[in-house]
Amino acid sequence: MRLFTALVPPAEAVAQVAAALAGPAPDGWRLVDPATWHITLAFHGDVDDPAPHLAALDAAAGLPGPRLRVDGSGAFPGVRWARVVAEPRAALDALVEAVGGDAQGFVPHITVLRRRGRRRPEPRAVLPPLSGPWWQADEVLLMASELRRDGAVHRIVHRVALTRG
Repeated sequence: MRLFTALVPPAEAVAQVAAALAGPAPDGWRLVDPATWHITLAFHGDVDDPAPHLAALDAAAGLPGPRLRVDGSGAFPGVRWARVVAEPRAALDALVEAVGGDAQGFVPHITVLRRRGRRRPEPRAVLPPLSGPWWQADEVLLMASELRRDGAVHRIVHRVALTRG
């Protein structure tokens, strides 16, 4: 099973960012379904035994959840994303480390566009200004991901509560 640990933004934050992205995606790109938007804290890959990841998530229960918001955008090859800022950043970094991620190289973001196909050079895709409301991370989730032709399907495997930071 393909696993990752994530935070999921609330509906109002998703709606505000999705509204800024309304309309057709840039040529050569597809909009990631807003219902699947999340902030990946740690990608675990294909695992036979989820027990170590379940244990790490349980150990993270009760950690302070950071306040988060979308503020800006960025790009990796093949993806365009909404930048996520955290207050305090140290709380987000501690959470990333607790669930098996690497806080030092962590770039908090929500992937909003994915490239279609393998055209070279990569099609141009400039995102509009993205901004969203502050929200409190109150839970962290271990999720399974099934890759399909039209996008990934995510299923919650386990969740634990965070405290207000």
